[in-house]
Amino acid sequence: MGNLNLASTSLAIELSEQEWLKLAKSGQYPKPRWMLNDSIGDHEWHIAKSGFDIPSAPPYKRESYRILSFHKEIAPDELLTNEQNSELLHDLKSSFLYLSFTDAVSRPQRFLEIFNSIISLIRHANELRSNKDKPIIRHLDMIGFINTKEYLKSFGVTDEHFSHVLKISSEHHNNLSKKDWQKIQSELLITTREVISLQSKLKLYLNNKTNNKASHYTSEYFNASNPLFEVEIDLKPKEKTISNEISKLELLYTSRVIQKHSFNHSPRELFSDGHSILDSLNPPQKTKLIPAHIALHAMSKALYFARQFGPELRSYLNSLWAAEKNAIDALKISPSRIFRNTKVIREHAFANTCMPDVLKELKITTWEYQVAFENLSHNWIRNNLSVEATILLYVASMWILLASFSSGRRQSLITLKRNCFRLSPIDGLFDITLRIPKRSERLELEDVHRPIPDLIFDYGIEFSLFVTQLEELQGYFFNEHEVYLFGKVLSLHSSSSFNHAKHHIEKIDFYKFPISGDLIYKALCFFQDWSQSPLIENKRWYPAQHQFRRLFAVLYFNFSDDNGLEELSWFMGHSSLEQTFHYAEISPSDEWLEEAEIAIARIGSSLHKQLHADDTITEIVSQAKKSTETVTVLEPLIKQMINEHKQKTGEEVRFRRIDGKDIFFYFCTPGR
Repeated sequence: MGNLNLASTSLAIELSEQEWLKLAKSGQYPKPRWMLNDSIGDHEWHIAKSGFDIPSAPPYKRESYRILSFHKEIAPDELLTNEQNSELLHDLKSSFLYLSFTDAVSRPQRFLEIFNSIISLIRHANELRSNKDKPIIRHLDMIGFINTKEYLKSFGVTDEHFSHVLKISSEHHNNLSKKDWQKIQSELLITTREVISLQSKLKLYLNNKTNNKASHYTSEYFNASNPLFEVEIDLKPKEKTISNEISKLELLYTSRVIQKHSFNHSPRELFSDGHSILDSLNPPQKTKLIPAHIALHAMSKALYFARQFGPELRSYLNSLWAAEKNAIDALKISPSRIFRNTKVIREHAFANTCMPDVLKELKITTWEYQVAFENLSHNWIRNNLSVEATILLYVASMWILLASFSSGRRQSLITLKRNCFRLSPIDGLFDITLRIPKRSERLELEDVHRPIPDLIFDYGIEFSLFVTQLEELQGYFFNEHEVYLFGKVLSLHSSSSFNHAKHHIEKIDFYKFPISGDLIYKALCFFQDWSQSPLIENKRWYPAQHQFRRLFAVLYFNFSDDNGLEELSWFMGHSSLEQTFHYAEISPSDEWLEEAEIAIARIGSSLHKQLHADDTITEIVSQAKKSTETVTVLEPLIKQMINEHKQKTGEEVRFRRIDGKDIFFYFCTPGR
């Protein structure tokens, strides 16, 4: 399609689709705003991360973008960027630019997912073709129906292959190396995509057999929030995965108008949701809701930690840093020897700093551990906290409180600015400023104000001062609107960085970015172990970050007597009530379906509430009432009968609002 030497052009006006296509065919492509690298022709695209301010000019900091590298293998010893694959590369780049321009893909990071799926499909097909001595795919129009079908089927794993891998894994103490997997691939004569599926299923299986893991931290117990692994079900491809893969490949078909060698079949029309080509799929599983007693225990411990220890911890750290400086003089350590004597200086400073009485309850016995954090006994840590570990607990406490009371998305919480706590100019009450998408899957975010309790506001202000002090003690001074509440300085390494030596320190911009989601999860797991969260059948609940958002929605829905959808839609940052209805009525994995069934049982067993429902649900409630009039028996009976109907018919509960007020419950077949 025209000149293959891509050249970007800077345009200050909006182009019509026809104008854009004309430019594209001549090789002149408008450079998207989210692209931070120099040229569209680059073999690496730097894609701006959502939630981070995009600088007006380079240089762009590495933390502000993700890399889409076109240097990918499409066949053994064949890179997409090789000269003989230039037309394939051109068509893929053109497709992504077209999808961006037409707003078919409005979240730029989605291109990473689409690209990985396309490359995975091509590589899978090429490995099979190589085995049959067929020429490899070098153009999109060479990808046929059979190639796509075989690719989708590769997400499943056979019993035979899984048993083979399980045996080898046990012989290697569940620690298979890259060479082990290469050997397995050779023995089973399978493709790279099939190896990835095997690895994924093995990991799921082992999650139920080993203690929960986070980044550089192994939890004390198995994770009670992990679903049980059932071989008969979990070796099948996941319905959601297949549907998502079909959606991504469909976008390649959508952009065929701009391709020189067009991808000419619609995966959506050919395969629908995947059931037409796969015997059976693993149905979606609802994300488990944190049990009430677990959630309340976590919130209670987090509140206590923030209230009891926050201010004193900030004061204590200030004293430790001053003592560290004094220790250098007391020990007569010359400037050239300061850095190599960090351990001695720290021990002297810790021993000679008076700990506030309030903090003695934490049992802090050292500034930093001399053994890797993940190698220490959990019970020993509870009785021998380090200053670093205490900071990690403080991070977890604030995350739990803010997630529980704001219903913020993970990305919205990670990107909270340091000055996010505000007094509302409208009513004088306490607000938190969150950054949420302007609409679904957009790059741009907008600041929104949400009310929070005054206590959480106070604890948030104190935490903000704490983080700022950590930075300033190390010589970094920022405007609070430039940096994040959960700043990089809170990481285990950075919070105790030694700053009294005259050595080169890290670049200042490093600390302008937030800590990672992996570190947040590590902090949450550590907090659950340290606070000894109640066990469930000798397992502990290690909550994922988004589970607090779900908990908020469920509690709000219940306490608002099932009538708070408009308020909840606004609070959760949905752009419209229709989005909340989609969230509530359509998605089988979201908060609402289970809560709808509970609401039916609760309303149906009540003498004072009217249930609005279809004939099937009305009949179930009527039959249950004929069996018993005892409310405590009636409610679980209705729930049981709903489940029996679901299993028998395959239908699911949905609900909608009627007359702008009441909730109408009904059964429907999923996908209709």
